[in-house]
Amino acid sequence: LDNPADAAGLEMTVRGPTLRFNTATAFCLTGAPMTATLDEAPVPFWQVVQAPAGAVLRLGTIAAVGTRAYLCVPGGIQVPRYLGSRATFTLGQFGGHGGRTLQVGDVLHLAPEAAAAGARHLPESLVPRYANRWTLRVIYGPHGAPDFFTDRDIETFFATAWEVHYNSSRTGVRLIGP
Repeated sequence: LDNPADAAGLEMTVRGPTLRFNTATAFCLTGAPMTATLDEAPVPFWQVVQAPAGAVLRLGTIAAVGTRAYLCVPGGIQVPRYLGSRATFTLGQFGGHGGRTLQVGDVLHLAPEAAAAGARHLPESLVPRYANRWTLRVIYGPHGAPDFFTDRDIETFFATAWEVHYNSSRTGVRLIGP
């Protein structure tokens, strides 16, 4: 969409909303693939799609692996910057669209003079491949000190395949392991 790096999009976790476009615009879906239709016609991911005024976009559940999908529009969704970001922090109740998750009846405003996005798609070679197993990089924090973990604890941590517990979020990840 040729958006600036700080353009806001809509992040959807596990399940998406049903949205009505009040004005004609282009959009692009990215991230983990979820079921998506525009006026009952299937919508592809990773390519620009044109939506006429009044069109209804229905986003279902994640269709395979992954957790989050994203909806982007030319120029981004218009939300104010807060602490240098347009993101919503729901626990703190600030940022984004009123500092909360979207609710039925909310109206998201688009950029008034966003450049028209042509019919483009991301080359297949650049589309991320999502898997059920990931190798992550770890950076020691204050809890890496011997006061919290012994050398054996650290060895166990790096030698173990861990599972992310369902009760995890961006502010903390609970791991299942030894």
